[in-house]
Amino acid sequence: MTIAQILTPAVGFDDATGAHTIQLWDALQPRFEQINVYTYFAPGKLPGRIGPFVHQVDDEHRSQADLTIVQYPLWYPLAERIRDMRGRKLFWYHGVTPPELWSERHDRELLRNSQIRTALAWHTHLAAVTSPYTGEELAALSGLPDDRLRVVPLGLDPRRIAAAPDFVALHALRDDLGLQDRRVLLFIGRIAGNKRIDLLIDALAELRRAHDDFADVALLVVGDSSYNAAAQELDRQLRQRVEAEDLVGQVIFTGRVAEISPYLHLADCVILPSEHEGFGLPAVEAMAAGVPVITAAAGALPWVLQAGTETPAGLIFAPGDVGDLTRQIRRVLGDAGLRADLIRNGHARAVALSQEAFAANTLRLADEVMTMPEADTTFNALVSWTLYPQADTMLRNYRIRSNAPYFAPRIEQVRRNLTSHLKEPYIDQVFERQVRYNRLLATEIEYLHAEMRRLEARMDKLQAGFRIAQGEADHG
Repeated sequence: MTIAQILTPAVGFDDATGAHTIQLWDALQPRFEQINVYTYFAPGKLPGRIGPFVHQVDDEHRSQADLTIVQYPLWYPLAERIRDMRGRKLFWYHGVTPPELWSERHDRELLRNSQIRTALAWHTHLAAVTSPYTGEELAALSGLPDDRLRVVPLGLDPRRIAAAPDFVALHALRDDLGLQDRRVLLFIGRIAGNKRIDLLIDALAELRRAHDDFADVALLVVGDSSYNAAAQELDRQLRQRVEAEDLVGQVIFTGRVAEISPYLHLADCVILPSEHEGFGLPAVEAMAAGVPVITAAAGALPWVLQAGTETPAGLIFAPGDVGDLTRQIRRVLGDAGLRADLIRNGHARAVALSQEAFAANTLRLADEVMTMPEADTTFNALVSWTLYPQADTMLRNYRIRSNAPYFAPRIEQVRRNLTSHLKEPYIDQVFERQVRYNRLLATEIEYLHAEMRRLEARMDKLQAGFRIAQGEADHG
């Protein structure tokens, strides 16, 4: 029996990595007789077909498979197990937001830690990335060479998104949101600093002040702000900005929604001003729905839109430039010919980024990995990584050894489950911060050692050449 396993931080919560995990599970079905998903956190709501194969495990997980895939949106303890897995191994990198673009201090430390630990990719045969941009990012962070990287774009079902909702239901939604007789600019994504929603508010204010022809334009912000304190604070700040610009009623925040398709069919333009995107699936959703797209010229977004080609599927603006963003909005809303071109090109691009294309790319990658030698002699080609494992001082494998029949099991139960009020926010953060610092130092030392070995080898080569040249000169 050929078995595959997928390691992931979480699944079943309608997040990007969770959705990708389910899509990955589906795509691998033709090649493997059994595919298990091991998640570090308890799973959420799952489709019936995958539910029996999803298991919550801790960082002591040791099961083996013919193919192991580690999902890497951020670092999580279970990801470390990729070091010990036999068989063939894949590192699936989704992109880590640069810490300097994040407002929450604790999250910045987690992001920096996640950047450092991309070195785990060296323990796998190949790394899959969602775009050339994420490939460049992973190579810069981990030192992994280009020949170990494979681009596998995300995919969606363009037919599902393109199908317009019932007219009556769509009319009722527009009415509920106060968008009757309005042209709608739509943002889709988490409420986060790097998404630059503030630029959209400023652009709408500038558009309405300077051009009477755009007085009917409204901004619809569809995104979750409840996932942490920083997002909630940013949501308050954005609403205050709306009030300061006298745009109350012109900017509508929906929060998280169950289905994005109806909102896409309300929109005249989708805008993603994010300064960092590893892919940008909302842009593909917009193209599939027949909505023109504007994005910042940042991250993977220009590649997703094929910006710079003869048939671009969207427009780009200079990151952070409100004036340039406003200019592009005027073009999309005011030029019917341009809109038609963008919609036509967008449909073609969405088909190229379909679920079928994702499945085919995934199977080709799985087939390639399965033909590679199982031995991992090439995994540590850059550095030896002798210090890195020793930097983890968390005693993650510690278990109560007492034979006391009553107290030992209960102490162990408390130790393993004391997470929500004390362990996660306080104890873990103190010790994990030290581990992150230790591993940062270990990584830097290992890279310095590697650089010294490289320079020593180069010096030996130069000296050998010098001796040969000197010998020829002596005999000349």
